[in-house]
Amino acid sequence: MTAQYVERYGISIQVFLNGYSYKITDSDGKTVSYKEEGTVEELYSSRELSFPFAEYSLSFRTNECVLVPNAILKETLRRENAAEGKNEKPWEQERILRGILSEYVPIDDNRKTECIEVPAFDASIIYAIPDNPVLKAVSGALARECRPLPEIYIILEELHALKCHNRVIASYRDSLLSLAIAEEDRLLLCNSFQAADFTTALYFIFSALKQYSLNPEVTTINFMTPLDDEKQMLLYRYFSGVEAIR
Repeated sequence: MTAQYVERYGISIQVFLNGYSYKITDSDGKTVSYKEEGTVEELYSSRELSFPFAEYSLSFRTNECVLVPNAILKETLRRENAAEGKNEKPWEQERILRGILSEYVPIDDNRKTECIEVPAFDASIIYAIPDNPVLKAVSGALARECRPLPEIYIILEELHALKCHNRVIASYRDSLLSLAIAEEDRLLLCNSFQAADFTTALYFIFSALKQYSLNPEVTTINFMTPLDDEKQMLLYRYFSGVEAIR
């Protein structure tokens, strides 16, 4: 791989607990290369992420995030700033965002907290940047600065891009299931679940589908993370299709 070669392509990198994965796509969005699992040791001994790609996407797996409707978020920020008689300074907004996130997951006061809008669903994700050495190593290896985003943001973007009626995207790794469900463009669920094994992850998936009266037999489930043959065959017993998003 040469610098001239990659300057025409984009790279999407996902960081997880003890490693990372990536895919390289051409200008048409077609995957030309991918790696399902890499380690920090491999990162230091190779140049695979150091080339100057045309576009970058960097995400990390986390349950330290919450999706908030934009109307509610804007009103909360306005009310909090008005109550304290303060302008919307960046550090004040971060404190307010951290307070909102802390209502759902415990977040230390020194944790960097950010927010990104998801226009397709008129909502925003509030999330904490993890203190993950792999994320720091990957960020430092890139030729250009790239804002790390929670995986659920990527999931929601992919969910919006699907053309089917019942839209389901899941991601399972390191005992964490991330799940988003929509009927066409109507978002029904966006959540993360602690699941010690894949059977437990399936329990949460089927419970969510039942809650929203979606029939797996006419639904294709999409996975952001790799599935071995055994897991794929298990899913095919219940779903009309099983797709991997790479």
